[in-house]
Amino acid sequence: MQVRPFLNAGRYTYDLNFRFREYENWLLLHDLRLVDGHDVAQIDHLLIVRTLDFFVLETKNYARGVRISPQGEFEAYPKEGDPYPIDSPVAQNDRHILLLQRLLKRHNVLPHRIGLAQPIFHNYVLISGRGRIDRPTPDSFPNVIKGDLFHENVVRRFQKTFTFRDAVQRLPQVVSRDTLQSIGQQIAAWHQPAPYPNYRKRFGISEDEIQGTRQAPSSALDNQDPDVPSLREQSKPSEDTTKATKFCFQCRALISQEEASFCFMRKDRFGGRAYCRVHQKQFP
Repeated sequence: MQVRPFLNAGRYTYDLNFRFREYENWLLLHDLRLVDGHDVAQIDHLLIVRTLDFFVLETKNYARGVRISPQGEFEAYPKEGDPYPIDSPVAQNDRHILLLQRLLKRHNVLPHRIGLAQPIFHNYVLISGRGRIDRPTPDSFPNVIKGDLFHENVVRRFQKTFTFRDAVQRLPQVVSRDTLQSIGQQIAAWHQPAPYPNYRKRFGISEDEIQGTRQAPSSALDNQDPDVPSLREQSKPSEDTTKATKFCFQCRALISQEEASFCFMRKDRFGGRAYCRVHQKQFP
């Protein structure tokens, strides 16, 4: 079962949709951006079961996987070179769960039957199936798993280990499919899209400059000197400038579409920002 107001076209979304499309007792949400005051949680995927188990999934697409130290510190393997430190995605997902719990409690979304409804939250980090996961020991950090193994190693195991005793103990809090759908719709309604960047502030463009451009008379664009190109001609983009439609995030210089595409295709390396060739070298 799916509530699908916010979907992306990523590989994880496709795999999860494929697996859970026919699961009537599970509900699937994607790309939730939840806001509570100054706190923001970007939940990649959320699976909710009628038993009120919430599987909160954080997905990562590092080129060659991750390495985890005994202290829980994470490093990512780039395409080339040595691994570099990254923020713990497990801790990041913990914060997402805390914010989700806060909103569920505040809005009184979950039904209470003699006070027995106790939701359980599961924190999982999914790594690209093409990457590796180097753990301190083979059994450590079981909640960091390859995305293509999540269904087999987590969902099926959850279904198999849900014993008769577990079923009897948790039976009072099992919700109906309609209630599950209602819970998902309420959570989806909390989604707040990220605001657009303030380009005026970023590039220091004043309102007077904008108004001056709008109100410039047509005669101002004409230059009577035949030896000097008119302002109209100067304003026409050349072949070079039409190709350079992006700015370097570091130095604000115009860059080519090829330079921008090189950065955007390597979001783990450049953080989703575009840089010129000089400043690309600052990133390993």
